[in-house]
Amino acid sequence: MKVTEDGEKINLHQKDWPLNYNKLKEETGNDEKPRELHSEEFLFKDKEIPPWQSQLTLRAVVVSCAMGAFLTIFVVKMDLIFGVIPPVNLFAGFFGFLLITTWTKLLSAAGFMGQQFTRQENAVIQICVNAVISTAYNGGFASYFIAMSDIIAKQFPEPFNAEDIKNPSFGWMTMLLLLSSSAGLLTILPFRKYMIIDKKLTFPTGSASANFINSFHAPRSGKLNGRKQTKKLNRFFTISFLWSIFQWLYSGGDSCGFTYFPTFGLKAFERSFYFDFYSAYIGIGMMCPFVITYSQMVGAIFSSGVLWPYIETKSGDWYPVDASTALSGTEAYKVFIGLSIIIGGGVYTLVKIIVIWLIKHENNHNSSALPVENPFHGKNPVSYDEDVRTKTFLKDQIPKKVAIMGYVSYVAITMISVAFFPFIFPSLEWYQVLTLYLISPLLGFCRAYATGLSDMSISMFLRQPVILIFGSWAGKSRGSVLAALAACGILLHFVEVASNMMESFKVGYKTLSSPKSLFLSQLIGTLVGCFVSPYVFLYFKNQYPAGFGTPDSVFSASWASGDRAAAMEAANGFSTLPKHCLSLSLAFFVAAILVGMLRDSMPKKWKILIPIPMVFAMPFFVGAYLSIDMSVGYLIFYLWRRKNKAQAEGFAPFVGSALMFGDGLWLFPSTVLSMKNIVAPMCMRFLSKEMSAQVETCLSGGS
Repeated sequence: MKVTEDGEKINLHQKDWPLNYNKLKEETGNDEKPRELHSEEFLFKDKEIPPWQSQLTLRAVVVSCAMGAFLTIFVVKMDLIFGVIPPVNLFAGFFGFLLITTWTKLLSAAGFMGQQFTRQENAVIQICVNAVISTAYNGGFASYFIAMSDIIAKQFPEPFNAEDIKNPSFGWMTMLLLLSSSAGLLTILPFRKYMIIDKKLTFPTGSASANFINSFHAPRSGKLNGRKQTKKLNRFFTISFLWSIFQWLYSGGDSCGFTYFPTFGLKAFERSFYFDFYSAYIGIGMMCPFVITYSQMVGAIFSSGVLWPYIETKSGDWYPVDASTALSGTEAYKVFIGLSIIIGGGVYTLVKIIVIWLIKHENNHNSSALPVENPFHGKNPVSYDEDVRTKTFLKDQIPKKVAIMGYVSYVAITMISVAFFPFIFPSLEWYQVLTLYLISPLLGFCRAYATGLSDMSISMFLRQPVILIFGSWAGKSRGSVLAALAACGILLHFVEVASNMMESFKVGYKTLSSPKSLFLSQLIGTLVGCFVSPYVFLYFKNQYPAGFGTPDSVFSASWASGDRAAAMEAANGFSTLPKHCLSLSLAFFVAAILVGMLRDSMPKKWKILIPIPMVFAMPFFVGAYLSIDMSVGYLIFYLWRRKNKAQAEGFAPFVGSALMFGDGLWLFPSTVLSMKNIVAPMCMRFLSKEMSAQVETCLSGGS
């Protein structure tokens, strides 16, 4: 039969529809044409899913490790020079696709029949490369690692103790990364079904990577709209990339460019209420559900529009006007209150998961696998994509024996760490290390959950609170600075690895990859990264010894001095914080738990109006502008959906992915231009009427 969809006639017999349309119509009263014709997985229905051993191939591992090592050099160098790293992990799947397809074509030309390159193998490459370079991203080579050294200590006028110095060396850096990362991998595994299947968290970066991988391997024939999705992806990728170039042309100076456009006026701009034309977060807004953008917008209005203006009226009373450090001024309120909300939401969610798991475990005590919620328990039929992906993802259950082995391994790693880290850092006591390994799973869960909701990371905001807590715990004893920095390094790497593992599962879910191959590729990449990243860092340090780590050096490691200053200040304890900071944080922590309980007790139609605490807290750190970007993205999706519901729901995730990748790709050439000191040719700056008059007067007087 012929079905008209978006003006295109498709020869498709009803038996080949991804869902039985007659049944769909009977159960839901839906007179629309089947939305499932937009199915992506329907394009791959004739392709057999290879077993996990055929996904994790030798060539995939070799290519991943080589590519990861090469990109690690770039990442570490950018981190040391700028303190900002382009999102090279986004393009690992693309580079892997190019390398393997070239490899297979060369073998074919030589008369050899190579193994078919599947999207599952491509996903393994994406995840393995990401794991390698994530160690460089989050290893602290431009922050807490080098902050331990005498290079940074000598930049402060205060004298330092030898106990507060630990110069970088390959051995102890590698062991720290290995112990913290392996523990991080194990703790997040039990939550993969909850986050990916039950809660259907978006993980925008992981989803975007999977969408691109699927587009590389989509069949080139056929008229189904799944093929149109890849065309839209390529089109909007180009538009986003060209738009980023256009914006750069007007950014030739301080506070120049579209990023500083005062959309709602200069007063609102000062409060971070403006639209900065950042296409990546517009794309994320198109991919995230309404409750996410709504929660962020409410959080932005409350924090930047109400709470921070009120706290600023207490300047000189609650905190000094000229605060000497970040954690003695308004920044402390932003960091501690924001983290309190996120941790409060995480604690409530984690307790809820455990209680539900215990109930299901009791009901399924005869089962040999962990109990899993049936994702198809509702009355409404699921889409073909969700049906296929969920069934494939749930094939690999976690047997009880494997789960128990994972828990035993985590306990063993904890015990090794409790013995090893005090030996390397004598000022870090064994009970402090044990405390780190007890709280890290909670923070790793919060990091992964927050990333799954909104694609924002809380790790950079954890740094100074962790330093303050463990630095104040050590007190003014000799070596307290080193103890605070070491604790920071252990916890942050643990948290990042846990979050990356869950994002990898999202990539696998959308590419029908086996969780077994995903976990092993993540493990291999992490182990490789733990050896490669310290080696690359030490190479740069030894090859460029003159001024390395100093403000005037090319390799300035700009974050390091701030971390050491925070560790030195932490010896004074929580008295460093401004007034009422801890009491406000405790109040918001309790409020986050209560709001979570309220959301779960409300009917569905009212539940959507109550913000999700973990998303609500994100603007506390970064301001309102990213929330506005995401709101614009969702508004585009909403208007598109009003016009054509099926088309919007089928294409919006691909358009959003394209906007993310196009904007991310431009960061590569822009970074190279910055290294060469090439500045944009024009500066577009926005001034008030009074300031503009002063500029004109100055120019007229000069002429």
